[in-house]
Amino acid sequence: MEFLDEKILEFRRRARNEEHMDLESGMYIDGELMEFERVKLFDGKMDIMLPSSFIDLPSNLARIKYPSEQRPHIIKTSLDTSVNMTFSLYGMKIRCDQTKKAAEEFRMVIKKVNPAYVFYDLEEEELGNSSVSWFDFKGFCVDDPIYYMMYVTPVGGYLMHGIFNCPYKKLAEWRDAAGRMMRSIHDCTGEETRI
Repeated sequence: MEFLDEKILEFRRRARNEEHMDLESGMYIDGELMEFERVKLFDGKMDIMLPSSFIDLPSNLARIKYPSEQRPHIIKTSLDTSVNMTFSLYGMKIRCDQTKKAAEEFRMVIKKVNPAYVFYDLEEEELGNSSVSWFDFKGFCVDDPIYYMMYVTPVGGYLMHGIFNCPYKKLAEWRDAAGRMMRSIHDCTGEETRI
């Protein structure tokens, strides 16, 4: 009887998860339905779908979590601050055909500074009338390994650099959602960056 109960519960979990497999309907992450909303960033130059529960990381915590003075311009975080999306818009011009090279350069710098990090994919994808290039890796910090997904895309013709990170043990729960959030980026400037 116990075996049958487990099968029924697993079937219900799968059915529930299949019903909520995108940002519009929400996604089950860590056993909870995570709802997403479109958030405007950089004075409306871009928007992105983010978990509606994410908040701006308070500046006192941002200085601790990102001690460099070159910390990301915008840091959105889960309430426990373990899952983060960061965004930086730089004054460097970039076109769609240059995003992969920019991502490769970021990756080389990180690899050189942290040779123990484990790197995975490096991809380039169309993003509406633009493109995004991204790579992911496993980094190490004092207590636990961290999963990172870094990406670059033009926003208004300028380089936007974003980072998703979460504890490595939550990778299976968050990787798909992180990719979907990245792919939801929309350049609201109308600037044509395709060559």
